[in-house]
Amino acid sequence: RDAMPRVSGSVIHLSAGDAKHRVSTNFFESDNLKSKTQNPKSIVVVGGGLLGLEMAASLREMGMTVTVVQRISRLMDRQLDILGSQLLLEEIKERGIEIFMNDEVQTFFGREKVEAVRLRSGRKIECDAIVYAVGTIPNGELARAAGLSCNRGVIVNDYLQTNDPNIFALGEIAEWRGQMWGITTAAEQQAAVAARFLAGDAAKPYNGSLSMNILKMEGLQLCSLGRIETPQEDANFEEVIFVDKAKRYYKKCLIHNDKLVGAILIGDKSEFVEFKNLIENGIELSEKRLQLLRSSGKVEPVIGKLVCSCNGIGAGNLEKAIETGCTQFEKLCDTTGADKGCGSCRTEVKTILNNYKLQITN
Repeated sequence: RDAMPRVSGSVIHLSAGDAKHRVSTNFFESDNLKSKTQNPKSIVVVGGGLLGLEMAASLREMGMTVTVVQRISRLMDRQLDILGSQLLLEEIKERGIEIFMNDEVQTFFGREKVEAVRLRSGRKIECDAIVYAVGTIPNGELARAAGLSCNRGVIVNDYLQTNDPNIFALGEIAEWRGQMWGITTAAEQQAAVAARFLAGDAAKPYNGSLSMNILKMEGLQLCSLGRIETPQEDANFEEVIFVDKAKRYYKKCLIHNDKLVGAILIGDKSEFVEFKNLIENGIELSEKRLQLLRSSGKVEPVIGKLVCSCNGIGAGNLEKAIETGCTQFEKLCDTTGADKGCGSCRTEVKTILNNYKLQITN
């Protein structure tokens, strides 16, 4: 994976692998885009998923004219249900970002650089640059050439082994029981299973990862976990919903056999860590279901430099928790909520913890 978004003639391609470079509202890629394309004023973003919308909001906040082109009729269709997508659409439009649904770029104009694009609908949009954020497709050429079994990705067993027992596949390329994940946490969980297996421990096979999606956008709280919609004609699934469309406040919990299996949180994601724990550990709700969407609203403000943008945890929040006795990494994360989202802040959290321990030692 390239370390930076790839740039060619004012056309920039972002993929899930670039997500680790996002730094809250510092707009890392946006600044990089400006330096590569001589301060563009009008930009077309192709793709209405997490990365595309985050980039669009960042560029818009920097004063650029931004247009999002989405191939289908919904934003974040894999992460949100119909109502959630509609509320998000209203939020994006309110930020001054124009969106064209059910459309795609068909023609480019310009010789030395991009000057405009024409969409399949016939609409022509003048622009200085185009950002493609349309996801990734695993490249299985090498794996197939090596005789490995492939479907959408490289097929692996419960220990991340391919059909060749000497070859393992991890991360976005790995397909386990027909499922694939494109998040840092899943890759780390898979790596831990493979490492234990190679060390002779087969007692903890891979059991899949929880799908987590957090939209990192200034002034908007939005995330989803696990399932987002109930299967049709399955009486064992239930939905608990709270919605205020006028305030764009939407909370939805999916329950299966008294266990939380999915959630959508828009407007307030303070239950994110609690819901993640309930889903991952398969905890029976019992009477807890009565409090599922009754948030206390007590969210500690960010103290110091932002470290975990998923859950709004600053360096000061971490140091405060460490000083009260959270000197073990897992306990620190459980207490503060850091590293409970995409996982990209793990190294920085460990660094803060280790630096504190060094200070105590010295």
